Amino acid sequence: MIALLGSTESEGRSGFTGFRQESNFFYLTGHEEPGAALLIAPGHGGRPYREILFLAGPASSASNWSGPSLQPENAGHLGFAEVLAESKFRGTARAWLRERGKLAGLADEWPTNDVHRHSRHERLVEAVGSQPTRDVHGPLAALRSVKSPAEVALIQAAVEATEAAFRDAWGKVADGATEREVAAGLVGGAFHAGCERLAFAPIVAAGPNATILHYQRNSGRLAAGQMLLIDAGGERARYAADIARSIPVSRHFSERQRLLYEAVLEAQEQAIAAVKPGAVLSGPARNSIESLAQRILRKRAPRGVDPYLPHAIGHQVGLDVHDPAPPNRTLKPGMVLAIEPGLYSPDEGIGIRIEDMVEVTADGCRLMSAGLPRSADAIEAALAGPRAA
Repeated sequence: MIALLGSTESEGRSGFTGFRQESNFFYLTGHEEPGAALLIAPGHGGRPYREILFLAGPASSASNWSGPSLQPENAGHLGFAEVLAESKFRGTARAWLRERGKLAGLADEWPTNDVHRHSRHERLVEAVGSQPTRDVHGPLAALRSVKSPAEVALIQAAVEATEAAFRDAWGKVADGATEREVAAGLVGGAFHAGCERLAFAPIVAAGPNATILHYQRNSGRLAAGQMLLIDAGGERARYAADIARSIPVSRHFSERQRLLYEAVLEAQEQAIAAVKPGAVLSGPARNSIESLAQRILRKRAPRGVDPYLPHAIGHQVGLDVHDPAPPNRTLKPGMVLAIEPGLYSPDEGIGIRIEDMVEVTADGCRLMSAGLPRSADAIEAALAGPRAA
């Protein structure tokens, strides 16, 4: 028996964009409201397969704040043959456990940044009266890592909305502008393009701030002669995008900036060209995509610039911007990746990262974010237009 709990209202709270369901629960149910639960009993020994979704019951005080919640009689669009009130979860789960003997769930010890995982685990143990004996993170990661055509289409929509947001942000780039003003253009552009939220807090980093890998203060000021790094992604229908570009504040690359930029671009182009079924994204093997990109950076990085890539060459993207993936798994058609090499020179106050998204296909990959300029010449041409007021 598999038992999962969705997020509560407090667990799924996500800033000004509202509640966000736990991704594994959403993947299996498509249900976005808090307080839900799921039981799955595979067929075994003549017993039929059963799957029940439990929905939070009506509560007048909660509905006054959040609006009416979905009720079992109105949940046919979710595709479940059985939908019950959440109040029946405890009794049903314990009865199934007595009959079927073993419990699987999201084990508490799985590595995660989710600070609410422990409370969900505790709530599950309290309701069911038993600790899960099998962790389903691995099987779910394997399922989620290969996207259906419908999922790829949703990710593509998120990518295209993010590209539009980048163009709006670029319109705010000027000598003396603040990083926050550029970020405001990005956020507004993402929502205007149809995003429900951003997939992560955007990075808008000018000059030396771009050498801080997860810089998110966005409190600096742009100056002529600097490079500006933007790393951001929007969400459409819960699916994420992740793109990064490094552009010259002055609209034109200096000779030094172009040298560094084109080194990173070559590493990225070679890495993307290596994405295909059977390839390995990271690891020390010489045929890994990360090793290939690292060799290019060592070859192209100017003297005095550390060519070592301080972060991974890429990651899977889906319902989460860093989608779970089984470790050391070879690439398969339907996987969606972000590829992001970079060079960082703190002494010069320059950080360059170029990140694009690709779909693994039967014989290679498809660049999903081709709508946003990547080459130095194309970026200069895109920046040559009029700036926003």
